[in-house]
Amino acid sequence: MKKNFPVTITKMQAAALEAIMSTETFSNNPEKLIEVHSQNPNGWVNYVGLNGMNSRQLKNALKYGYTTHVKIKRIVVTRGEGPSSECCIPHHVTSWEDADNVLKRMALTAPDIGYHKTDFVILFTNGDVYSGTYELKLADQYSASLYKHVTDHCEFYAGICKRLPSHINPEQYQDLIGHNTAEYLLLLDNVIYPSANKEGIDPKLIQTALNKPKNKETKRYLGQIETNFILHKEKNASNNTIYYVYSKGVRHTSFKSPEALKRWMDKFGLTLGEETQEHTYRINGAYRVTMVPNLEGYLHLPQIAILMNGGLVRAYKEITPEVTNIYVDTNYKERIRFDFNIRSRLWYLRKFFWDK
Repeated sequence: MKKNFPVTITKMQAAALEAIMSTETFSNNPEKLIEVHSQNPNGWVNYVGLNGMNSRQLKNALKYGYTTHVKIKRIVVTRGEGPSSECCIPHHVTSWEDADNVLKRMALTAPDIGYHKTDFVILFTNGDVYSGTYELKLADQYSASLYKHVTDHCEFYAGICKRLPSHINPEQYQDLIGHNTAEYLLLLDNVIYPSANKEGIDPKLIQTALNKPKNKETKRYLGQIETNFILHKEKNASNNTIYYVYSKGVRHTSFKSPEALKRWMDKFGLTLGEETQEHTYRINGAYRVTMVPNLEGYLHLPQIAILMNGGLVRAYKEITPEVTNIYVDTNYKERIRFDFNIRSRLWYLRKFFWDK
């Protein structure tokens, strides 16, 4: 017989649920709450924590109980660079500590100068998914910490960075994090900290961020790839040609065949430029990302997924002779879930300018 466990919900959802169930209308009538919620899941004014809550999740929470204690369900660590015998092999673990042990073993063959890109995907018991890239160094054989890597990133964009990098002053920091602090504060408070049994964030800080006026202006991100990417060809120990792509002096990715390189360049609208020195070439191309109020006018374009602010979001791609246009909804509330065990689905525009 299947055992039903309490449903994992956020602290805001729990507070809203407790408040509404204490009212005369719904105190002894959970069916009424489910009915009202199903008619307009985003229509809650006084109980905003229920806005967007999955109806099935609400039903199960009322039936089986609920908890706000989020735990790690699974972490998948996949090395992207380094010895070929260690790359593209997903390692499945169920705790932060076990993920660190995987990274420490991998770090034995990591470089002392530079790093090897190592992808990770974290699945939490509340259904949330967090993914990114860990920059694996030789020193990580002693000090690898995936939890620190994730919290450092989220705390930076939540506006609670413990120590700013030397090249960023407080004014630049505020401009950089913009209006995304509430999203990251909630991610830390509801998911990241609880999964490691850490204390949450001061509710007043979260409320202040939630009350912060939103900038409704359309945002546009521009960048010229040709100023960042170069291609270098060299022979490996087996006398096979390897194609290495570098960005600002750091290895970005590599390919074992010209066909694979061409597929990558075609995907992002790139072309091979002039030879700047022996076996080294410039990569030409450009991209433009535009945040738009809605996606109605772009539904005819090919759909893609990009990693933005820690989550997968839906976008549309348009390739022209001059530039590759990417259109993203300003709200980007819809999250797209992929089977991360399939290597071809692990590409993100993050490699260009998001979540560096």
